[in-house]
Amino acid sequence: GRGLTMRGMGDTTAYLRRGIREIICLALFFFTFLACEYLFDVRIAEFVPSSEVVIYESIVVGASVIGFFVRPFLYYRRPQSIDATSDITGVLLVSALLLMIMAVQFQVVIAGGLVACCALGYCGSTAHANLARRFAQTPCLARAVAVSYAAGILVQVLNHMVMPAGIPQQFVLTACAIALVGLLHGAPSS
Repeated sequence: GRGLTMRGMGDTTAYLRRGIREIICLALFFFTFLACEYLFDVRIAEFVPSSEVVIYESIVVGASVIGFFVRPFLYYRRPQSIDATSDITGVLLVSALLLMIMAVQFQVVIAGGLVACCALGYCGSTAHANLARRFAQTPCLARAVAVSYAAGILVQVLNHMVMPAGIPQQFVLTACAIALVGLLHGAPSS
């Protein structure tokens, strides 16, 4: 019995190592989504009373559902458009984050948040699908998701504890968004 357990653990490590790109992509998505939501909250609080922040946050975060549905629709109905859509989504995500960071008007923060979350929904859908495909025939799907989530949360915690607020945290968010889009774009689609 013990030999099987040890061999099983080695198999798990091998599976996770082979799927490291997918694990990193999903971790980057979790972090980027949480950090984007936090950035939006901070920025929108400059324009509305704190009691109203949650209303706007709910609307903006809800926009991610659009991206989550667009990606599988395109994947199955218009697979030839996936690469172009992914390129556009990446540009929109980074542009929307920069827009949110630099906005001086309430409406621009809202627009940036809506576009960023919609684009993040698309990226999240891609990251989840890639990880699910990679680990579908292995006993490690749940572990891979858990490792991704834990890594994303850890980066979020470190970003808030180690990085000074403002530009340094915004830089980390933007860099992680670019890394997410770059890794997703280079991932083989099956």
